[in-house]
Amino acid sequence: MFRFLSNMFDRTPKISRSADASATSILHARASAPDFDEPTADMMSEWSARDAAFWLDRTSHVLDRLRSDWQKDPECAKWPDVLQLIDQLGGPAEEIVRQLPAAARDAMAICDNAAIARTELADRLSRDPSLVQGLLRQANGAFYGAGLAPILRVDSAIDRIGVVGTRAVVLASCVDGLLSKPGNAYDVMLNAVWTHMVNTGPLARLIAPEFGADPEEAFAIALLHDVGKLVMFDRISTLRTVKRRSVELPPAWLSLAIEQLHEPLGAVAAHRWGLGPHAADAIGAHHRRQRPAMRHPLAETLFLAERAEHAARDRDAFDFDGVWSLGQLPGDSVSGRGMLGRHLRAA
Repeated sequence: MFRFLSNMFDRTPKISRSADASATSILHARASAPDFDEPTADMMSEWSARDAAFWLDRTSHVLDRLRSDWQKDPECAKWPDVLQLIDQLGGPAEEIVRQLPAAARDAMAICDNAAIARTELADRLSRDPSLVQGLLRQANGAFYGAGLAPILRVDSAIDRIGVVGTRAVVLASCVDGLLSKPGNAYDVMLNAVWTHMVNTGPLARLIAPEFGADPEEAFAIALLHDVGKLVMFDRISTLRTVKRRSVELPPAWLSLAIEQLHEPLGAVAAHRWGLGPHAADAIGAHHRRQRPAMRHPLAETLFLAERAEHAARDRDAFDFDGVWSLGQLPGDSVSGRGMLGRHLRAA
């Protein structure tokens, strides 16, 4: 079912330097001292993939640390839902990460079937209104549709954006199907995360060539880069159903938990859905804390695209030189200014 995504994402890239800042907000990271590993000779050579077990172990390690620290907190007894959420997130992958919705899996299978003619592909995808909307929006958007006549047919949209672009739209629909209702303020947070992921996609596609990444691959993975946060909110939703009441979590603790967990949980989800180690590692390391001397073009792209989206959303001045230095990105920031100049206000 996911063979085309595995083939698309599971490519051993030339690898990138990187690093990141710790988050001080639930919705986005702010700069702090980057936690770099010391480069070694072998780290400078090529990217080595991490398997699913690595990301499960990393998730377990973070959960153990969160549990230990919380149990020492004097406020622990006042917030019993914290430990129950940690328990929810500590199960096997098939329990932590829901399988994609059936309709989304069917659409993915259709795209994966090379024997299906374009006309039949268009007919099958036309049966899902959300896919029709997504395909037409992409085909008529600034990237594909600038200066061209509007498209109102699904088959014409597929012709314009290509099979890879069509697959990316289907992938976005899959992610959309994961949105749950954790309740109260968490719904607002969830919607903000989803909006951020959707808005990061086009920026990732725009800047991908700068780092030697495939633009459509970058677009698709940018739509998933914070999927670990969706997994966490889904577990909050599950806990809400089990307890038959709203889940109550200290905002500061939740911010810390999301910041520390969303990368490894996102990588676990990527492996669960068969996207391959290249995609999983990019999602699991898009804040670039480990092995900064190694090149991973897709992770570099996500690093810059995410920060660009935050700056555009907040209408903040964008410190190109500072971001390049923080991420230890290859090349220099001059080309970044050229690519992103019309989207961002330079500091």
